[in-house]
Amino acid sequence: MARYLVLDLAGAVARARMDFDAAPVTCRTVWDLLPVEATGGHAMQSGTNGAFHFDPSVLIPEENTTIQLLKGDVVFIHYDPRERYANPRGVSEVVWCYDRFNFTRSPGKIHEVVGNWFARLDGDWSTFAEMSARLALEGKKPIKVTRAEE
Repeated sequence: MARYLVLDLAGAVARARMDFDAAPVTCRTVWDLLPVEATGGHAMQSGTNGAFHFDPSVLIPEENTTIQLLKGDVVFIHYDPRERYANPRGVSEVVWCYDRFNFTRSPGKIHEVVGNWFARLDGDWSTFAEMSARLALEGKKPIKVTRAEE
């Protein structure tokens, strides 16, 4: 049975198929956190991707890691407190890549960090990509992330 994240970014919806074989701990941890209501923002220094933050105490060990992101990839990244510029709190985030220019860069340091690749956007997600691109100019938007199974 396939499991999906359903990402609803201000009414623009996409599904991301989770890969439990490649990243079982990451998938299970994120799956167990759902549903999540958060704020989706643009990862300005990392290229054409958006992200939402959740409970910073969520730590997932490195698995299926990469710094090379492709359009449609979904990754988990964690930052310890004070690791990111001007951010005294820790951050746990899910990042999605809505176009082809992507990096896993630490804000302020501008160096690559590893992300756990665990899902891929699936089906027609063009409206979601358009809304994601608007985050850079319009600012953060509400995102609701729920589960789906097939």
